[in-house]
Amino acid sequence: MTTTISENIKIEEVQELSAAMITFKGAVSTDDYRQVMEANYELSKKPEINNWLQNNTDAGVLSLQDQQWVSNDLIPRAAQEVDKIAVVVSKDVFRKFAAKNILDKQKGKLNFQYFNSLEEARTWLKS
Repeated sequence: MTTTISENIKIEEVQELSAAMITFKGAVSTDDYRQVMEANYELSKKPEINNWLQNNTDAGVLSLQDQQWVSNDLIPRAAQEVDKIAVVVSKDVFRKFAAKNILDKQKGKLNFQYFNSLEEARTWLKS
């Protein structure tokens, strides 16, 4: 199953990884960002989904408000649904910092890793 939310956002179920996967390309609006994150969260509730994979390789900057929303609202809920969260960090230094800032606040509460490539993230989720 693949759902394209906009030209910049795609959600898919990756069966061989038991993962709900989001791919971001470029900047997205707050509404689109939250919609896709909520949609991926809903997908992660399926019994056959155990992992969350987020590909930020080509993602644009994330607003401070969206960072806070993810950290305080979405991640605590998602952590109850999945075993692992893998985040492929953006080439954009500001987006990379935002991803690390969000997940660093959750240390000890969930099993997550940062990766420089999608292949590394996929390998970790299979382990």
